Amino acid sequence: MIQFEVWGCRGSRNTDGSRIGSQTSCYALRVGADLFVFDAGRGLVRLADAIVRPGQEAPVERVHVFITHAHLDHWEGLKDAAWMWAPRNGLDLRIYAPAEALAAIERGHAPPAFVPLEILALGTLASLAFVEITAAQTLALPGATLRAVALHHYSGMQPHRRHLDTLGYHLAVDDGPSVAYLCDHEPTEATQAMEDTLVAASQLAIVDASYAAIAEQAFGHGSVEYAAALARRHPATQVLATHHGPMRTDDAIEAAQRTYGADCANLQLAIEGARARWNATDNRFDP
Repeated sequence: MIQFEVWGCRGSRNTDGSRIGSQTSCYALRVGADLFVFDAGRGLVRLADAIVRPGQEAPVERVHVFITHAHLDHWEGLKDAAWMWAPRNGLDLRIYAPAEALAAIERGHAPPAFVPLEILALGTLASLAFVEITAAQTLALPGATLRAVALHHYSGMQPHRRHLDTLGYHLAVDDGPSVAYLCDHEPTEATQAMEDTLVAASQLAIVDASYAAIAEQAFGHGSVEYAAALARRHPATQVLATHHGPMRTDDAIEAAQRTYGADCANLQLAIEGARARWNATDNRFDP
């Protein structure tokens, strides 16, 4: 069984009371005993609760977490994930990230702020490993292949703008689906070829849509309008618009989809709690 799940779809900070989603970024692809996780925002806490729950018919054995960059909202769930606290849960956890993000994670958990993840893992996880990954690198994983690409992401305004070492990911499951993850990315003419290559090679593309319109794009984030343009260019790929801006209401997010993507049957909004199973016969994910 291969299943995709949305656990956190808000960008920048957690909110409260949204029917679309209030937790920061976390998306998962379950493939047998392996769990592939895109980003470790606050949504990771709910995901981990579900994984360590006893009595599962097909328990997860290995968790692979792909972190895009150093911003806190993409790794804040690591310390609170239940597998860091449940005694002898037997999970093997690997965290993949660019060097800048790995350094931020280490500093964020260092005393006196908290406890290193390596310490939390003692007596809980079977193993914990941190893997540095760079743009254009390809890694062989259990039953899948991961490829990293450079994304366009920054914080602040001139003269204080700071570009971050940010990665997008393409995960190709052996004899199964391919998923593209392009979160925390502001599209430009220079990045379109990369975007088209990844989306065309995927059955599912998770795309940053922090804003409504292309004209609003800023701070290294995309828009619903651009996600709709990607969906039109790649009608065979399911495009999931996500990383919803924390100040945007549910009504505003849905209105943007109607305005820019009403004609795109393959464009959907990421909604927390949504699940889709891989349909190998039709080569697509079904709700």
